Amino acid sequence: MIYFICTASHRYTHRWVAQSLPNFKVIRYPYFFLRRVLPRGTYIFSDFDRLTPWQVELAAHAYRQLKQAGYKVLNDPARALQRLALLRRLHQSGANPFNAWPASELSKIDAFPVFLRTASAHRGNLTDLLKDENDAKAALDDALDQGYPLSDLIFIQYMAQADENGVFRKLAAYKIGDEIIPAPSVYERHWTAKYGEKGAAGGEGYINDLADMKQNPRAQILLDIFQQAQIDYGRIDYGIVDGRLAFYEINTNPMIHSDALDHPFAERVQAAKLSNKRYMQAMAGLDHDDKGAPIKLVLPKSYKMKRWTHRLIPGYQWMP
Repeated sequence: MIYFICTASHRYTHRWVAQSLPNFKVIRYPYFFLRRVLPRGTYIFSDFDRLTPWQVELAAHAYRQLKQAGYKVLNDPARALQRLALLRRLHQSGANPFNAWPASELSKIDAFPVFLRTASAHRGNLTDLLKDENDAKAALDDALDQGYPLSDLIFIQYMAQADENGVFRKLAAYKIGDEIIPAPSVYERHWTAKYGEKGAAGGEGYINDLADMKQNPRAQILLDIFQQAQIDYGRIDYGIVDGRLAFYEINTNPMIHSDALDHPFAERVQAAKLSNKRYMQAMAGLDHDDKGAPIKLVLPKSYKMKRWTHRLIPGYQWMP
C-alpha cells in the first residue's frame, strides 16, 4: 500500500491517482498525527511549505520511525529544501542562473528585475516585474499593508524567455523514487506561465514536447537537482533561457491531471497519455511489502498531549 500524506485543504491533487491505483491512499496530516499505529507500506510526505515549523518537525519524527522500522519512505521533512532555501542553494552551486532574497534583505538585491511572492504555498507572484529598488520597496510596503507577513515574502530574480511568437514555455518533470518522468509543458503569453493557454505552442511546440517525453534528454540533470533539494517525490518546474536551464521550484504535492484531454493538437494528448502512463507505472512500483505487524508511532515527550487538543491546532489545513 502507498500512503500519500498531505494537508487537508490540498488532498484533491492526487484524487485521480487514488481512483486509478487501488494500492494508493491519501491521508491528511491531522488524521496521520492522530494515529498511534501505522500499517506497513510506502509513505510519501508532502506539503512542507503549508505546515508550521513544529508540524514539519513532528512529520520528521514520524518519518524517522517509519524508516527505522524498514518502511519505504519518501521526502524527509527535516531535510527537504523549501522554496527560498532551494533557490539560493541552486544559485550558489552554479546550477541556477538567478537568485532569490528574503524580503527583509531588500537592500542586498543585486540583480533586477525581480518580482515579489510568498515563500509558502503555490499562489504565484504578487507583483509584476519590479525594475529597481524603489519599485521593490513600494511593492513590499503594499504587500505588508495588505497583511502579508514579512517572514513569508521573498524577491525572486526574473529569469524567463519567450520564443519568436511571444510565448513562454515552462517545462516540468516528476521524480518518483529514482525515476524522472517528463510532464507536458505549460505554454502561455505571460511570463508566469502558470495555467497555460490551449494551443499557444502551435504544432511545432507540441511536437517538441512529445519528443522530450519519449527521449527524456534531461533526466540526469534533473536527478541531480532533486538530489540537491533532497526530495524523493515531487514535480520540478523549469525553463530554458539563452540555452541554459533555469529551475523555478519543486512541488511535493503537484496536481496530477487525468489524460482525458480536450485539446486541438494530437501530439499534446499523446504526450499527456504517455506521461501519465509512466507516472502510474513508477508510482505503482513504489508499493512496498505490507506484510508483517504495524508499528507503534511514538511521539517525542514534548509533543505528548491529549488527543482532543490536536483538533485545536490553528490553520485551515487542519480542518477535517
